[in-house]
Amino acid sequence: MKTNLKKILFAVLLCTVLLCATLPMAVFAEDGGAAVSVGSASGKAGDTVTVSVNLNQNPGVIAMNLNVGYDPDQLELVSVSNAGVLSGYSSPAVYGGGSYTLNWEDALSTTNNNATGTIATMTFKLKENCDKANISVSGVGHDADVKPVTVSGSSGTITNTNPTTTTTTTKATTTKATTTTTKKATTTTKKATTTKRATTTSVYTRPYTPENTYPVDFEPTTEEYTTEILSITETMTEYVPEPITEESTTELIEEDENSEKMSKTRLVIIVLFVCFAIIGIGVIISMVRKSKV
Repeated sequence: MKTNLKKILFAVLLCTVLLCATLPMAVFAEDGGAAVSVGSASGKAGDTVTVSVNLNQNPGVIAMNLNVGYDPDQLELVSVSNAGVLSGYSSPAVYGGGSYTLNWEDALSTTNNNATGTIATMTFKLKENCDKANISVSGVGHDADVKPVTVSGSSGTITNTNPTTTTTTTKATTTKATTTTTKKATTTTKKATTTKRATTTSVYTRPYTPENTYPVDFEPTTEEYTTEILSITETMTEYVPEPITEESTTELIEEDENSEKMSKTRLVIIVLFVCFAIIGIGVIISMVRKSKV
Protein backbone atom coordinates (compact mmCIF):
# COMPACT_ATOMS: atom_id res chain seq x y z
CA MET A 1 0.00 0.00 0.00
CA LYS A 2 2.86 2.36 0.84
CA THR A 3 4.44 1.62 -2.56
CA ASN A 4 1.23 2.56 -4.39
CA LEU A 5 0.92 5.78 -2.37
CA LYS A 6 4.47 6.72 -3.30
CA LYS A 7 3.71 6.13 -6.98
CA ILE A 8 0.60 8.30 -6.80
CA LEU A 9 2.51 11.12 -5.08
CA PHE A 10 5.29 10.81 -7.67
CA ALA A 11 2.76 11.11 -10.53
CA VAL A 12 1.21 14.24 -8.99
CA LEU A 13 4.65 15.79 -8.46
CA LEU A 14 5.61 15.02 -12.06
CA CYS A 15 2.50 16.76 -13.41
CA THR A 16 3.22 19.82 -11.25
CA VAL A 17 6.84 20.04 -12.47
CA LEU A 18 5.82 19.76 -16.14
CA LEU A 19 3.16 22.47 -15.72
CA CYS A 20 5.60 24.84 -14.04
CA ALA A 21 8.11 24.22 -16.83
CA THR A 22 5.63 25.44 -19.45
CA LEU A 23 4.93 28.76 -17.71
CA PRO A 24 8.31 30.40 -18.44
CA MET A 25 8.03 29.33 -22.08
CA ALA A 26 4.68 31.08 -22.45
CA VAL A 27 5.80 34.22 -20.62
CA PHE A 28 9.18 34.75 -22.26
CA ALA A 29 7.83 34.15 -25.79
CA GLU A 30 6.85 37.86 -25.91
CA ASP A 31 10.36 39.15 -25.12
CA GLY A 32 13.19 39.80 -27.55
CA GLY A 33 11.75 42.40 -29.94
CA ALA A 34 13.74 44.56 -32.35
CA ALA A 35 15.28 47.89 -31.29
CA VAL A 36 16.02 50.79 -33.66
CA SER A 37 17.46 54.26 -33.04
CA VAL A 38 18.18 57.48 -34.91
CA GLY A 39 21.57 59.14 -34.60
CA SER A 40 22.19 62.81 -33.78
CA ALA A 41 23.98 65.62 -35.65
CA SER A 42 24.59 69.37 -35.49
CA GLY A 43 25.17 72.25 -37.87
CA LYS A 44 24.25 75.83 -38.77
CA ALA A 45 21.15 77.13 -40.52
CA GLY A 46 21.40 76.26 -44.22
CA ASP A 47 23.76 73.32 -43.65
CA THR A 48 22.92 69.74 -44.61
CA VAL A 49 23.64 67.00 -42.06
CA THR A 50 23.25 63.22 -42.21
CA VAL A 51 21.91 60.97 -39.45
CA SER A 52 21.88 57.18 -39.38
CA VAL A 53 18.98 54.82 -38.69
CA ASN A 54 20.42 51.91 -36.67
CA LEU A 55 19.09 48.42 -35.99
CA ASN A 56 20.59 47.72 -32.56
CA GLN A 57 18.72 44.50 -31.70
CA ASN A 58 17.31 42.00 -34.20
CA PRO A 59 15.63 38.75 -33.10
CA GLY A 60 15.23 37.75 -36.77
CA VAL A 61 12.97 39.36 -39.40
CA ILE A 62 12.18 39.22 -43.10
CA ALA A 63 10.08 42.41 -43.10
CA MET A 64 10.22 45.72 -41.23
CA ASN A 65 8.31 48.99 -41.64
CA LEU A 66 9.63 52.14 -39.93
CA ASN A 67 8.08 55.60 -39.70
CA VAL A 68 10.54 58.47 -39.15
CA GLY A 69 8.99 61.71 -37.89
CA TYR A 70 10.52 65.21 -37.80
CA ASP A 71 9.49 68.89 -37.54
CA PRO A 72 9.04 70.30 -41.08
CA ASP A 73 9.24 73.87 -39.71
CA GLN A 74 12.84 73.28 -38.60
CA LEU A 75 14.12 70.57 -40.96
CA GLU A 76 13.88 69.77 -44.66
CA LEU A 77 14.45 66.14 -45.73
CA VAL A 78 16.85 66.17 -48.68
CA SER A 79 17.65 62.50 -49.38
CA VAL A 80 17.42 58.95 -48.01
CA SER A 81 19.86 56.09 -48.66
CA ASN A 82 19.45 52.35 -47.97
CA ALA A 83 22.47 50.69 -46.34
CA GLY A 84 21.71 47.20 -47.71
CA VAL A 85 21.63 45.40 -44.36
CA LEU A 86 18.00 44.32 -44.85
CA SER A 87 16.63 42.99 -48.16
CA GLY A 88 13.63 44.15 -50.18
CA TYR A 89 13.95 47.91 -49.64
CA SER A 90 11.20 50.19 -50.96
CA SER A 91 10.28 53.73 -49.90
CA PRO A 92 8.48 56.76 -51.39
CA ALA A 93 10.46 59.06 -53.65
CA VAL A 94 8.68 62.20 -52.38
CA TYR A 95 10.16 63.92 -49.33
CA GLY A 96 8.36 66.32 -46.99
CA GLY A 97 5.36 66.52 -44.73
CA GLY A 98 7.14 65.80 -41.46
CA SER A 99 7.31 62.00 -41.81
CA TYR A 100 8.95 59.37 -44.01
CA THR A 101 8.43 55.60 -44.31
CA LEU A 102 11.27 53.09 -44.60
CA ASN A 103 10.14 49.63 -45.69
CA TRP A 104 11.94 46.30 -46.13
CA GLU A 105 10.18 43.08 -47.13
CA ASP A 106 11.91 39.94 -48.41
CA ALA A 107 8.71 38.01 -49.16
CA LEU A 108 10.45 35.02 -50.78
CA SER A 109 12.85 34.39 -47.90
CA THR A 110 12.29 31.41 -45.60
CA THR A 111 15.18 32.29 -43.27
CA ASN A 112 15.19 35.17 -40.79
CA ASN A 113 17.72 37.99 -41.16
CA ASN A 114 19.46 38.62 -37.80
CA ALA A 115 21.82 41.37 -39.01
CA THR A 116 22.32 44.58 -37.01
CA GLY A 117 23.93 47.95 -37.72
CA THR A 118 23.11 51.01 -39.83
CA ILE A 119 20.20 50.14 -42.11
CA ALA A 120 19.66 53.60 -43.68
CA THR A 121 20.94 57.18 -43.67
CA MET A 122 18.86 60.37 -43.94
CA THR A 123 20.11 63.83 -44.94
CA PHE A 124 18.37 66.95 -43.60
CA LYS A 125 18.79 70.68 -44.24
CA LEU A 126 18.57 73.03 -41.24
CA LYS A 127 16.07 75.85 -41.76
CA GLU A 128 16.58 79.42 -40.50
CA ASN A 129 14.38 78.97 -37.40
CA CYS A 130 15.89 75.59 -36.48
CA ASP A 131 16.98 75.38 -32.85
CA LYS A 132 16.93 71.75 -31.67
CA ALA A 133 14.81 69.39 -33.77
CA ASN A 134 13.76 65.93 -32.61
CA ILE A 135 13.70 62.93 -35.01
CA SER A 136 11.51 60.04 -33.83
CA VAL A 137 11.22 56.47 -35.13
CA SER A 138 8.63 53.72 -34.63
CA GLY A 139 7.59 50.63 -36.55
CA VAL A 140 6.57 46.98 -36.83
CA GLY A 141 7.96 43.80 -38.41
CA HIS A 142 7.47 40.06 -38.81
CA ASP A 143 9.65 36.97 -39.15
CA ALA A 144 9.76 34.09 -41.64
CA ASP A 145 6.89 32.36 -39.83
CA VAL A 146 4.76 35.50 -40.31
CA LYS A 147 4.83 36.13 -36.57
CA PRO A 148 4.81 39.80 -35.55
CA VAL A 149 8.00 41.31 -34.16
CA THR A 150 7.71 44.34 -31.87
CA VAL A 151 9.96 47.31 -32.70
CA SER A 152 10.99 49.85 -30.06
CA GLY A 153 12.44 53.17 -31.21
CA SER A 154 14.87 55.75 -29.75
CA SER A 155 14.83 59.34 -31.04
CA GLY A 156 17.74 61.46 -32.27
CA THR A 157 18.28 65.23 -32.47
CA ILE A 158 19.69 67.81 -34.88
CA THR A 159 21.01 70.91 -33.10
CA ASN A 160 21.70 74.35 -34.57
CA THR A 161 25.17 75.35 -33.31
CA ASN A 162 24.73 79.01 -34.29
CA PRO A 163 21.13 80.11 -33.72
CA THR A 164 20.43 83.65 -34.95
CA THR A 165 19.47 86.44 -32.51
CA THR A 166 17.00 87.97 -34.94
CA THR A 167 14.54 85.23 -34.09
CA THR A 168 14.15 86.58 -30.54
CA THR A 169 13.53 90.14 -31.76
CA THR A 170 10.90 88.95 -34.20
CA LYS A 171 9.06 87.08 -31.45
CA ALA A 172 8.94 90.22 -29.28
CA THR A 173 7.51 92.31 -32.13
CA THR A 174 4.89 89.66 -32.88
CA THR A 175 3.78 89.65 -29.25
CA LYS A 176 3.12 93.39 -29.28
CA ALA A 177 1.06 93.15 -32.44
CA THR A 178 -0.97 90.34 -30.91
CA THR A 179 -1.71 92.43 -27.80
CA THR A 180 -3.09 95.30 -29.89
CA THR A 181 -5.32 92.96 -31.87
CA THR A 182 -6.67 91.45 -28.66
CA LYS A 183 -7.73 94.83 -27.32
CA LYS A 184 -9.61 95.61 -30.52
CA ALA A 185 -11.37 92.27 -30.42
CA THR A 186 -12.40 92.91 -26.80
CA THR A 187 -14.00 96.24 -27.70
CA THR A 188 -15.96 94.61 -30.50
CA THR A 189 -17.18 91.89 -28.16
CA LYS A 190 -18.53 94.44 -25.69
CA LYS A 191 -20.59 96.06 -28.44
CA ALA A 192 -22.01 92.73 -29.52
CA THR A 193 -22.86 91.89 -25.89
CA THR A 194 -24.83 95.11 -25.49
CA THR A 195 -26.94 94.25 -28.54
CA LYS A 196 -27.70 90.74 -27.22
CA ARG A 197 -28.86 92.13 -23.86
CA ALA A 198 -31.37 94.43 -25.50
CA THR A 199 -32.68 91.64 -27.69
CA THR A 200 -33.02 89.20 -24.77
CA THR A 201 -34.99 91.70 -22.67
CA SER A 202 -37.45 92.43 -25.48
CA VAL A 203 -38.15 88.70 -26.02
CA TYR A 204 -39.08 87.94 -22.42
CA THR A 205 -41.37 91.00 -22.01
CA ARG A 206 -43.76 90.09 -24.86
CA PRO A 207 -47.41 89.85 -23.76
CA TYR A 208 -49.21 86.51 -23.60
CA THR A 209 -50.81 85.49 -26.90
CA PRO A 210 -51.63 82.11 -28.54
CA GLU A 211 -48.43 82.44 -30.56
CA ASN A 212 -46.38 83.48 -27.50
CA THR A 213 -46.52 80.89 -24.71
CA TYR A 214 -44.79 83.05 -22.08
CA PRO A 215 -47.21 84.25 -19.31
CA VAL A 216 -47.82 87.98 -18.88
CA ASP A 217 -46.40 88.05 -15.35
CA PHE A 218 -43.15 86.26 -16.44
CA GLU A 219 -40.29 88.04 -14.73
CA PRO A 220 -37.89 89.49 -17.33
CA THR A 221 -34.28 88.41 -17.23
CA THR A 222 -32.03 90.78 -15.33
CA GLU A 223 -28.96 92.31 -16.87
CA GLU A 224 -26.62 90.47 -14.47
CA TYR A 225 -28.14 87.06 -15.34
CA THR A 226 -27.85 87.80 -19.07
CA THR A 227 -24.20 88.76 -18.62
CA GLU A 228 -23.49 85.46 -16.82
CA ILE A 229 -25.16 83.40 -19.59
CA LEU A 230 -23.22 85.23 -22.31
CA SER A 231 -19.98 84.69 -20.39
CA ILE A 232 -20.62 80.92 -20.16
CA THR A 233 -21.54 80.78 -23.87
CA GLU A 234 -18.35 82.57 -24.90
CA THR A 235 -16.28 80.20 -22.73
CA MET A 236 -17.88 77.14 -24.38
CA THR A 237 -17.29 78.64 -27.84
CA GLU A 238 -13.58 79.06 -27.11
CA TYR A 239 -13.18 75.37 -26.26
CA VAL A 240 -11.08 73.54 -28.85
CA PRO A 241 -10.94 69.76 -28.61
CA GLU A 242 -7.45 68.31 -28.30
CA PRO A 243 -6.39 66.80 -31.63
CA ILE A 244 -5.46 63.14 -31.92
CA THR A 245 -1.68 62.94 -32.44
CA GLU A 246 0.38 60.23 -34.07
CA GLU A 247 1.97 59.36 -30.71
CA SER A 248 -1.38 58.75 -29.02
CA THR A 249 -2.50 56.60 -31.97
CA THR A 250 0.71 54.57 -31.74
CA GLU A 251 0.22 54.05 -28.00
CA LEU A 252 -3.34 52.79 -28.56
CA ILE A 253 -2.11 50.35 -31.22
CA GLU A 254 0.67 49.07 -28.93
CA GLU A 255 -1.81 48.63 -26.06
CA ASP A 256 -4.13 46.61 -28.32
CA GLU A 257 -1.23 44.41 -29.50
CA ASN A 258 -0.03 43.80 -25.93
CA SER A 259 -3.59 42.95 -24.80
CA GLU A 260 -3.96 40.48 -27.67
CA LYS A 261 -0.62 38.83 -26.83
CA MET A 262 -1.56 38.48 -23.16
CA SER A 263 -4.88 36.87 -24.15
CA LYS A 264 -3.08 34.34 -26.35
CA THR A 265 -0.59 33.60 -23.55
CA ARG A 266 -3.36 32.98 -21.05
CA LEU A 267 -5.12 30.67 -23.52
CA VAL A 268 -1.93 28.63 -24.01
CA ILE A 269 -1.44 28.31 -20.25
CA ILE A 270 -5.04 27.17 -19.72
CA VAL A 271 -4.80 24.56 -22.51
CA LEU A 272 -1.51 23.19 -21.15
CA PHE A 273 -2.89 23.09 -17.63
CA VAL A 274 -5.95 21.11 -18.75
CA CYS A 275 -3.79 18.67 -20.77
CA PHE A 276 -1.40 17.96 -17.93
CA ALA A 277 -4.29 17.68 -15.48
CA ILE A 278 -5.93 15.04 -17.70
CA ILE A 279 -2.63 13.17 -18.03
CA GLY A 280 -2.08 13.27 -14.29
CA ILE A 281 -5.59 12.03 -13.55
CA GLY A 282 -5.10 9.19 -16.07
CA VAL A 283 -1.83 8.17 -14.45
CA ILE A 284 -3.38 8.21 -10.99
CA ILE A 285 -6.40 6.12 -12.10
CA SER A 286 -4.09 3.62 -13.81
CA MET A 287 -1.97 3.23 -10.70
CA VAL A 288 -5.03 2.82 -8.49
CA ARG A 289 -6.36 0.05 -10.74
CA LYS A 290 -2.99 -1.74 -10.71
CA SER A 291 -2.85 -1.54 -6.95
CA LYS A 292 -6.30 -3.18 -6.66
CA VAL A 293 -5.28 -6.01 -8.97
